[in-house]
Amino acid sequence: MSTRTRKALVGLGIGLALADSSVVTLALPDILRQFDVEIPTVAWVLTSYNLWLALAAVPAAYAARRRPVPVFTAGTLVFAAASLACALAPSFGVLVGARCVQAVGGALLVCAALDLLTEIQGSDGSAVRTWATAGILGAALGPAIGGILTETLGWESIFFAQAPLALLTLVGVLRLRVRPLVEPAGRPNLSANLALLLLSGALTAALFLLVLLLVDGWRMDPAVAGVVVTVMPVAAIASGSIASRVGNTATRAAAGVVLVTGGLAALGVLPGSAWWWTVLPQILVGAGLGLALSALTERALHGRSPQAVHGGWTIAARHAGVVLGLLLLTPVFTTALDRNEERALRAGAAAVLDSSIPPLEKLAVAQDVLAIVRASDREVPDVRGAFADRPDTPEYRGLEDELVAQLDRAVTAAFSRPFLLAAFLALAALVPIVLSRRKVSV
Repeated sequence: MSTRTRKALVGLGIGLALADSSVVTLALPDILRQFDVEIPTVAWVLTSYNLWLALAAVPAAYAARRRPVPVFTAGTLVFAAASLACALAPSFGVLVGARCVQAVGGALLVCAALDLLTEIQGSDGSAVRTWATAGILGAALGPAIGGILTETLGWESIFFAQAPLALLTLVGVLRLRVRPLVEPAGRPNLSANLALLLLSGALTAALFLLVLLLVDGWRMDPAVAGVVVTVMPVAAIASGSIASRVGNTATRAAAGVVLVTGGLAALGVLPGSAWWWTVLPQILVGAGLGLALSALTERALHGRSPQAVHGGWTIAARHAGVVLGLLLLTPVFTTALDRNEERALRAGAAAVLDSSIPPLEKLAVAQDVLAIVRASDREVPDVRGAFADRPDTPEYRGLEDELVAQLDRAVTAAFSRPFLLAAFLALAALVPIVLSRRKVSV
């Protein structure tokens, strides 16, 4: 088997495992409805995977440094089996439990993959770049692919598709022999891993909150939202392709953090409730993602052996950051959403009273809107249903548009504070980068 084929198959395994940190993001509204849970509860479909990936990464890396091929094989089999369990989960608890097992399998295969790529490509640094790039592409493309699958085939198809793809990667390690490493692992690069943790926490807003804004907030179809959020991975791929030519790793990491901070801040001050306002912020975040994550990963692994162990530390740091981001941002978002929806309803009531529809109809419209709001439970209400059986006149259309606009403004405002908090979290990642730059220049 050619080196290129082996590299592609092992890279596919890495991409699958790290895509799962965000692949179900656009499926969350459907999962929420199917299992009848709250927004903070459904977030555990993401949180559980990232938490267990963070916890299992370092132990998996220590196991992988002695026997990388068997560890990769075992991890892939566990990941594939748990993916099927997720697809067939009869309850929310079973789904979350299967996600935890899936994460352990993902940790085993991702950490073992670094030593496999070193054996396949050599120890000149190209294996580290391949490993980092595959992870970045998986994490960035995950939401878009998951959204398209959710809309076309249902959220279960995400997990059904992963199982055979994961098993396919085992072809890449057939008859591959890797010499086990027994030398001491040494200390991890604390500054690079801390920066990865903070930046990954901030990127949660881009990968989690943005798609919730598009699907739940602005009522876009998951497939369409999946296409919209492809802007981010495209920008990440473009910036990653030129990353190695942009100064040393500290310069690239700092530039990437600044771009991510700017993109998240722009998402926090959107001037309107339309998807095209998110394009430029997504480009900034994606470009920063491609620069910073690859640079920080290279920095964390530079001069350290065995690399699988230190790769495990970077995976642990990245996904601990995702968990931190989810735990910090989800309650801020839900509180802001409740508060801003109440304000929108008060403004909507005033709009009904000030409208030019017949006086008796004002009370009927208000009652219908209130019934829709109460029936919407944990979703953003679609007040257009209150006008389905009413005259198609300029007065009614104007009132309908005004009520929808009030809700859109409220939802967009609810996302503002979490995005700005995430921007602050990204900016904090500059601190360890700047402090470490004085000591090491890669």
